[in-house]
Formats: sequence, structure tokens, C-alpha cells
Amino acid sequence: MGIRPRIVLRSLLALALAVVAVPLVNLAGGELAALLRLPPGGDARLAYDLLWVFLAGVAGSALMVGVAAVAKTTHAWALFALYLALDLYVTVMAWDDFPRWFTLACLLTLPLQVWLGWWLAWGRRRA
Repeated sequence: MGIRPRIVLRSLLALALAVVAVPLVNLAGGELAALLRLPPGGDARLAYDLLWVFLAGVAGSALMVGVAAVAKTTHAWALFALYLALDLYVTVMAWDDFPRWFTLACLLTLPLQVWLGWWLAWGRRRA
């Protein structure tokens, strides 16, 4: 008995939703900052942006896990690997563009982002 096409399609849909959710949530944070008239630049604004990076990771993870038909924890691990690869690339490329605390916080909060998204979508139902 092989993998059903419906399961594969739901996995691909889950990945697509996660990939789309991350920039959309980040954009929402930027729009909210404009509405709140937060000044650009500075550590306070970077901390605000870090919050939205974190929320975007949680949203993407929750969507990925919530939409996946089977193997939800495996989907979370796959998304973690994808986030980690992307975050390592961005960290290396933008190392001199942002303060160290910001780039390291983006990288070091990844496990919490994915775990929290997994927990919101699936883990708390199992407990």
C-alpha cells in the first residue's frame, strides 16, 4: 500500500501555506508598525521586528502541522530543517547588516518557533 496522492497533495499544500504565511505575517507586522507610527531603525524597532519574525515562524509552523494529513511531527521537523537552512543563509549574508543580537536571536529562536507552532496545531491535542 503506497502513499496516497491526497496525502502528498496535503503535504505540499501545507508546505506552500507555511512558505506564504511567513512573509505575510512579517508584512503585517511592518504595516502595523506604520499604523502605530513606530520610528524606523534602532534597537527598539529591531526588537519589534524580531517579535514579528518569531510570530511568522510560529504561524508557518502551525499551518504546516495543522494542514498535514499524517506524520505531523515529521512535517514540523522538515519545516525546522527548511527554516534552519534559510536562517543560516540569511545570517551569513546579513551578518554585517544587523546587530549580532538580532541575527543570533533569529537563529536561536527557531526551535521555539517550530515547537510552539507544532504545539498549537497538534501537540496540545495529544496531551
